Amino acid sequence: MLPTESAPQDHEAWAEALGHTIKVVRTDLGFGRRRLAGLAGISYSYLSAIENGAKVPSAKILHVLAERLELQPHELYAAAEARLARGLRPADATVDTDDAIIEAQEQRFLQRQAARLGLKTSPQADELHDLIDRLDPKDLTLILETARRLVR
Repeated sequence: MLPTESAPQDHEAWAEALGHTIKVVRTDLGFGRRRLAGLAGISYSYLSAIENGAKVPSAKILHVLAERLELQPHELYAAAEARLARGLRPADATVDTDDAIIEAQEQRFLQRQAARLGLKTSPQADELHDLIDRLDPKDLTLILETARRLVR
């Protein structure tokens, strides 16, 4: 939950964790601060204050920022909560949370591309993609050769 005004240290830590999370995702997407502010319909200075932990956005602005960052609001919130729960200052946080956000973004991108191309996905196809990602290049070549023989 969002810290209350009765707990100013928690509120400050939450604001820092949320701001850092937004900044990390924004930079990973290659967005400048001015671009994200424009996409979200907020001022550059307001976004700067959010990213620096000086302000916490309203639920409405948080929702818009999350959408513009290609995330669901709960994903952005959860990433900030994870930073806070670890008891780490945002600048010292490990990449685990960031990796989870990036993985979610990549998954949505692939789903959008599949839908755009009219491709259907299935749990088996998803599992196959995961396995392919873990294969050694030599093993992948061997499997491709085997699959080509099976199709003939």
